[in-house]
Amino acid sequence: MKKSLYLTSALVAASVLALGSTDSMAAGKALKVGVSGSYKAVVGYAKSSSGFTTSSGVGTALTSYNTMDVKTDSEVHFKASGTTDSGMKIGVGIELETDQATTTDIDGTYMTIGGGFGTFMLGASVASAAALAVNAPSAGAIGIFGGDSNTWIPRPGAVAVSTVAGANIGGADQPKIRWISPSFSGFTAGGSYTPDRTSVDNNMPSNGGNGGTDASQIDVALKYSGKMGANAVSASAGWWAIDQATAAANASTSTEGYSLGASTTMGAFTVGVGYKEVTTTGKTIGSNGGTSISGTANSDDEEVVNVGVAWTQGKTTLALNYFQSEMDLAAGTEGEDSLTKWTLGAKQAIGPGIDFLGTVQNVVWSDEGDVAANNNKGTAFVGGIAVKF
Repeated sequence: MKKSLYLTSALVAASVLALGSTDSMAAGKALKVGVSGSYKAVVGYAKSSSGFTTSSGVGTALTSYNTMDVKTDSEVHFKASGTTDSGMKIGVGIELETDQATTTDIDGTYMTIGGGFGTFMLGASVASAAALAVNAPSAGAIGIFGGDSNTWIPRPGAVAVSTVAGANIGGADQPKIRWISPSFSGFTAGGSYTPDRTSVDNNMPSNGGNGGTDASQIDVALKYSGKMGANAVSASAGWWAIDQATAAANASTSTEGYSLGASTTMGAFTVGVGYKEVTTTGKTIGSNGGTSISGTANSDDEEVVNVGVAWTQGKTTLALNYFQSEMDLAAGTEGEDSLTKWTLGAKQAIGPGIDFLGTVQNVVWSDEGDVAANNNKGTAFVGGIAVKF
């Protein structure tokens, strides 16, 4: 019922913007409204390691995974834009996740206000550090970032690396204020402030004191795009900080991270690299001043590297990517939890807005320990068709 109400409300809002519902709206200049979207359907074969699906001992559970699956990824976007009497540009965006398996129907809702000062965004969309990030090129049916790796090769619960691990920072869609400057000599700057990154309710954020359960976030970013001779060059740098952890026992901690990215296009080839490092500092609350949480299960310490190369000729793109993320889990235990991926992807345009996609991806989820049930690796072969409209 809740999903139906969300979808109905969004469609009614889009109809009102497009058609107008009052005399006062009809008398003014109507906003320009557009509807766009995408749909990707894929089928694939994926095989996890036998040790991960085997457990021993009395009363333990055994999970076996099918080697075949069909997956879809679809969105519908409603956008409206107009200009005020003073010349400012106003935009509205509503992004709907439309897959049956999606638990969050509204992916993003925001308003933009643009002019000579740049563009302000009020609402739920990615932070400036993610919006301006430069990443290694990729192509195919499975993304190098995001949750695709987890949906084909399951992550063991003991591995601390996120199922949506990537090389960007500040990518979450919580409500925020974001500013992105106009481009000057190829440089673009941006910044964001999120009052409450741990909740999407309308309550005032409880991000202070020992009992605070919410956390605010700030970030800044800088991007350059230009040419070096005949080659196109792009680079970015972003910094991101969270004021405190959400658990009351770690209310005095803070998390900071930075990301760097660069890419260059030389004829048919594009080469890119991305790097991210996240560090949590502070101490737990205790009678003796607490203990440091750096390098423990309570920290978000992470290091990510991504390298990719793509070749494009006419309607065909091939891309090879390497991705690795490492996270500390427990002080005193040698090693880190990690995620390592190799991806070979292809895209072939087969019509206007219609692409055939194919990917071979090898994934390794590694725990600090060597218990087979806490580690998994496998290879996925996935192909399908993506449509944009």
